[in-house]
Amino acid sequence: MATPTVSVLIPVHNRAHLVGDAIRSVLGQRFGDFELVVVDDGSTDDSVAVVEGFGDPRIRVVRHARNLGIPDARNTGLDAARGRLIAWLDSDDIARPERLGAQVDFLARNPGIALVGSSAGKIDKEGRRKRGVRVPPLESGDIAAWLLFRSAFQQSSVMGRAEVLKANPYRPSFDVCEDLELFVRLSRTHRLANLPQVLVDRRVHPGQTVCQRQDRIRECKGGLYAGPLSELGMRFDAEDLRRHTMLGKTKLKGVEAPPDFLRWADDWLQTLRARNAESRYVPPEGMALATGWFWLLACRVAMPTLGRAAAVRTYLRSPLARGLIRGPARGWLTSSAPVLLGLRR
Repeated sequence: MATPTVSVLIPVHNRAHLVGDAIRSVLGQRFGDFELVVVDDGSTDDSVAVVEGFGDPRIRVVRHARNLGIPDARNTGLDAARGRLIAWLDSDDIARPERLGAQVDFLARNPGIALVGSSAGKIDKEGRRKRGVRVPPLESGDIAAWLLFRSAFQQSSVMGRAEVLKANPYRPSFDVCEDLELFVRLSRTHRLANLPQVLVDRRVHPGQTVCQRQDRIRECKGGLYAGPLSELGMRFDAEDLRRHTMLGKTKLKGVEAPPDFLRWADDWLQTLRARNAESRYVPPEGMALATGWFWLLACRVAMPTLGRAAAVRTYLRSPLARGLIRGPARGWLTSSAPVLLGLRR
């Protein structure tokens, strides 16, 4: 087989009931110059039989004799990939037909970008479309700042240049958040981007890692953010680090925010801006956007306790609000602020 333009990589472990949908979505792409590498990470169900049942010559299966975990499965896929571009797709998600073509075209037109993701829709466990779209920051500087709080990418939407991804394998010590760790690492040395189009659909179901391992995810995020915060010049203790990881949670689901959380968040985020102005760890415009957004989410979470009027007043009194309502336009981010505060439908 000639070297394909794109290697699509799907790691799978015991997803026989879902992986077929992921594979069909790849085989149905309008862009046809690809190979599909499925890495079976020691499945004990019929996952491999489902994959091999397609009988398509573009599909290759690489097998682990036992379950090694997602970082090792991803690295096996990187080693096996022959394309000059690599696209990821999780075994429970699906790619829309224009996904590969749109990202191949973007990377061809933007040689300085190492990796690109996209917006993502949602589907339920049966594959039915759900309301809502996950829209990430788009520009490189905004993404670098966003990654100080939470992932700026939907993993299943990511396509990158093979030489960059192969030179930056996943770290096995991150048994969760392995994708976030890689994005943070790449953002320090490469320009990253997102497309506004919805190019993938993420499946929402109880078997997702994010649903099953919340405590371990919080632990890994705390360890991951400690390095960048130190480089920024922030001084912090274990409680500050715990609260910082809470800022990245849209709803703080399953986490109890301390009574002084808003007061702490206002001071912490303003200090982040000040330290970044000195260190230039990320572009100041990106930091203003990120701190403004996560200040907004913190005030929104406080609404049931403070009441809407008090939460809105608290939000507007802080200089952090200017990162959204007076800063440069950033599409959905700046336009969403009044909506999330209930000031506009």
